[in-house]
Amino acid sequence: MKSIDTINGIALHYARLPQHPYGTRGIQRTFKIEEHFLEALEAALEEVFDHCPLGKPDVITTAGILVDKPGQHGHGKAFDLDAIFWQDQTLITQNFLHDKELYLGIESFLRKHFGIVLNHFYPNHQDHWHVDQSVNVDYHESSKSETLYLQMVLKYIYGKPVIIDGVSGPQTRGFTKEVFNRLNINTPITTKVNYLKFLDLTGKIAFELSKETVTPKQLLENLEAVVDNLPLDNRHQVSQALNSFLDHNETASWLGGIDHEHDLDEIIDSIIS
Repeated sequence: MKSIDTINGIALHYARLPQHPYGTRGIQRTFKIEEHFLEALEAALEEVFDHCPLGKPDVITTAGILVDKPGQHGHGKAFDLDAIFWQDQTLITQNFLHDKELYLGIESFLRKHFGIVLNHFYPNHQDHWHVDQSVNVDYHESSKSETLYLQMVLKYIYGKPVIIDGVSGPQTRGFTKEVFNRLNINTPITTKVNYLKFLDLTGKIAFELSKETVTPKQLLENLEAVVDNLPLDNRHQVSQALNSFLDHNETASWLGGIDHEHDLDEIIDSIIS
């Protein structure tokens, strides 16, 4: 077991109540971690930030590594990632719906190194990623966490109207085949080499998308995504109010004059060429 307060030169901080609120930089702390898992985590974060357009961050906040609980945390072989702080930008995992492309770019590369990655839509993981190596890197249709990731990138990176429910059905399989064909990746996704190529290309494409300037239309899309994920009792009323705003003549005219559409095909071609 090794004690660390940085990783790859990035300060490791803790930001949870009662001492430091979640979403802040918190305070630097020393964490204990199993040495072989540390090597895997270092390699994963090196690849993430080598590709990330924002580069290496100043601070990563973590909810814990070695924790007195069952499972991989009890052995210092799991890492909970709360937030990432660069000099001029922050990614807080709870705010996934406002930073979808950056979030999914990071997750894509994490999944190349860790067989378990629990994300924003996985139960009880809205405010952090959990990563560990208790299973091999691969795609299994029966895996809720892996299918959630797949559905998230199908919808938010590749623009497919898939339902995000963690269940791999005909809709998810069909859209996956379409995207694999577009990326020139052999199917099925359950073949490890195909899955790894998909993770790599999707991470690069997501990072390219994250570089684009945010426009009012994108902010509205983020708002619509938030509404879609509200509890059913609240969703209808909020949706009606949002639709009333969007359907107003002056609003529609204003939005119609804003051009923000990215050329996804151009980005894909630039990555796979």
